[in-house]
Amino acid sequence: MTTPTKINKDDISELILILDELKVKGKFKGIIFANRNGEIIYENIGNKADCKKLTSMCASVFESAVGLGETMGNQTIVKIIAELEKTSILMVEIKEKKVFLIFIIDNQVDSSFIFNHMEDYIQKISMVI
Repeated sequence: MTTPTKINKDDISELILILDELKVKGKFKGIIFANRNGEIIYENIGNKADCKKLTSMCASVFESAVGLGETMGNQTIVKIIAELEKTSILMVEIKEKKVFLIFIIDNQVDSSFIFNHMEDYIQKISMVI
């Protein structure tokens, strides 16, 4: 298990602004920001019970994907996508910080925004945390 990332209180408000902007511009149903232990740092999805369960499951998926990458010649994770019937879940790790983002995407919405601007937002978040 990884050590949870510590974010000072002054940086939380800037992080929230970045993530809320990302949610609006990307037209996401929700965003969760967590460490690889599954501890939620910030979420904007509304349903707290589902959020905790989803985050825990995604952390488990990440740990499994790390093992899969090692098995496949020490490759690193770029992104994980689960396409469900009505919703997709995109998981992206910020490797240096041992944290990840979970994007909840309505399948009826154009999701190209996140793929076109992902690196920019990851860089913004990395500078804050």
